Amino acid sequence: MRILLVEDDDLVREVTAEMLEEAGYDVLTAASAPEAERLAENAGIDILITDIVMPGGDGVDLARRLALRRGGIKTLFTTGYTRHIAPELANAPILDKPYHRETLLHAVGRLIGFETA
Repeated sequence: MRILLVEDDDLVREVTAEMLEEAGYDVLTAASAPEAERLAENAGIDILITDIVMPGGDGVDLARRLALRRGGIKTLFTTGYTRHIAPELANAPILDKPYHRETLLHAVGRLIGFETA
């Protein structure tokens, strides 16, 4: 299962990628929406984990663009802000920052239809 992780904070991106890799996921990382789109062009992505608020493009628009190019991509949004910033995501899977390994893996497991520890 390949995950594209998009996070503009270097430390959060590195730690999150490590947690996912330790759980057995193949992880590609990007620091911005444009970088993520370039990576996604030639990579089979199963899951997009993206920050909602980033410089250079937000995660909601990124998810929409990737879904248009490749239907069926599952998306988990992350945010350090209140959920009021994106009311259209009221029913979308959102992981509030800061999060712990167990919370992250549980959210990914729910997204793909099974629980992980």
